[in-house]
Amino acid sequence: MRVNNKWLALLLLLSVMPLSGCGFISKLRARDNLNKGVRAFTEQKFDQAAQYFEQAIKQDPEFEVARMYLAATYTSQFVPGSPDPKSKEMANKAVATFKEVLDTAKDKTKPNINAMLSIASLYYQLRDSDQSKEWCRKILEMDPQNAEAYYRIAVIDFDDSLRKTGLQGENVEFLSPEEKTHTLADVEEGLTALDKALQIRPEYFDAMEYQNLLWREKAKFVKNEKDKTELIRRADMVAQKALVLRLKAQEEEAKKPKKLATK
Repeated sequence: MRVNNKWLALLLLLSVMPLSGCGFISKLRARDNLNKGVRAFTEQKFDQAAQYFEQAIKQDPEFEVARMYLAATYTSQFVPGSPDPKSKEMANKAVATFKEVLDTAKDKTKPNINAMLSIASLYYQLRDSDQSKEWCRKILEMDPQNAEAYYRIAVIDFDDSLRKTGLQGENVEFLSPEEKTHTLADVEEGLTALDKALQIRPEYFDAMEYQNLLWREKAKFVKNEKDKTELIRRADMVAQKALVLRLKAQEEEAKKPKKLATK
């Protein structure tokens, strides 16, 4: 019996399907689970969403989007400062999953910067400033033009300085010479980081607000009244500029058409 060319081609295709098609089918199923997970995530059914994303990753281990969503699902269940052990557990799971995104990347020279920023943010909220700053530095090694990483370093430096100096600088006189040197070094590092952030994003009003705060921190250590007044003046000016830019951004956001809520 003769087999025509059309059927012969079909038979050949079916013969190789188990070799080349299984991976394809698996990826399709992974994407189906991703879509189900996204729907559960938007409905804040986080446990269910995590199960769908985990299944998608099993079906397609290189599915970076599914890992990012899984990490976001854990992050959404983390409440900074909460005494609930589950909250911290979710934060640690989120960090581990974001790290998996980086570890499983095909091209290690082009890491997922959003994953790295998320790790830095989570460590900061877990009050691990050293790890947060370290991840910011890793980001800058890969992306020297990342203004947010510079900004985050400055925020950490301000927090550390304020904790030592007190709201009005009342603790400065009680700091040891070594503590003063270290704290001033943090302030200078923060100001330098903000200068770089503003070179990249000139209207970065969040960075300007921390410039204001860090100049005030620096002023706490200055004994010469003229120099202290100049620092406070600079702080006031940049704070005013930041406020104007923030209000402008809010006005522009308010002008954007609002999307109708859909079920």
